[in-house]
Amino acid sequence: MKEYNQVLTNGHTYYFVDEGPRGAAAKGTLVCLHGFPDQWYGWKHQITPWANAGYRVIALHMLGYGSSDKPAEPSAYSTKSLCDDLAQLLDRLELQTVVLVGHDWGGMVAWRFALWHPSRIYKLVAISVPYFPPSQEYRKPSDISPWFGYHEYFADLVSTKEIENRLDVFLSTLFKASSRRPATGNPPQSSQAEETRKKVSILFKGQIQALMRSEESNFEPPSMIISQEELAEYVLDFTKGGMNGPLSYYRTDRIRHEEEKDASLSISTNLPVLFIYGTRDPTCIPAYAEGTASHVENLTVVRLEGIGHWVLLDEPDSVVKEVLAFLNPQSRL
Repeated sequence: MKEYNQVLTNGHTYYFVDEGPRGAAAKGTLVCLHGFPDQWYGWKHQITPWANAGYRVIALHMLGYGSSDKPAEPSAYSTKSLCDDLAQLLDRLELQTVVLVGHDWGGMVAWRFALWHPSRIYKLVAISVPYFPPSQEYRKPSDISPWFGYHEYFADLVSTKEIENRLDVFLSTLFKASSRRPATGNPPQSSQAEETRKKVSILFKGQIQALMRSEESNFEPPSMIISQEELAEYVLDFTKGGMNGPLSYYRTDRIRHEEEKDASLSISTNLPVLFIYGTRDPTCIPAYAEGTASHVENLTVVRLEGIGHWVLLDEPDSVVKEVLAFLNPQSRL
């Protein structure tokens, strides 16, 4: 696996890892876009199996993360701006068309790339984030669903320092294990920790800021989908890079609305799309998942029963298998 930095014409530098065959030897190129609060290595369970299957696999540090640039202004993180960056990156890598694979915010960017640059993508895989079409009317995320109440706190500039001051608490809470599959390598350390796993929530309005502003010093993290060693790696990376960039994605809702409302954007009927989601993901309720089918004609949906938001970690082999089957339908036969 090789590591690269690529500077775009707008001055943004993107870091990425690159594995698998190149050029005519590759069956195709998969570009993997991680979400919040993740890093390129959120794809670590998928990169090598996909490369071994004959695909070139590129996993980015998204803008604002890791070794990629971290602009201060939220406008740099609008989905249109990110999609334009990605198109430039493909130009630099001499890739005309690719398969985009995105989880969480990476999925949101992948959906939008299919709107803004449809000629550069020949298949799309969206994980955990359904398709929300452009709208003429602006609505706050919390108006769409109370499950998105946390967006308002992340959009508030004050959240940056508050989260940076409690990164271990913040990240351990977000990487909470699903109720079906607690992380075998990191079991609850006490009954109190297991109760925390059940009770701690950050999704509704006011919950995450209450946790970040709590003065309790004896917080016991819930059981996590990642190990303590992996948590330490995430904490180190976000300590180095800060949280302004990652949180800026949540500060672009109105910018995105203004960019899209008069642009006449729609998903091409010819674009094959695979949508994977866990049925226990509270940010991807079935109504939204099912609603995607009304806007995306060439759609394959994979429901992972009892799985939460961290599909890449909770069901890594299923993600590998389903994506390969989507890329090569004959492999199902």
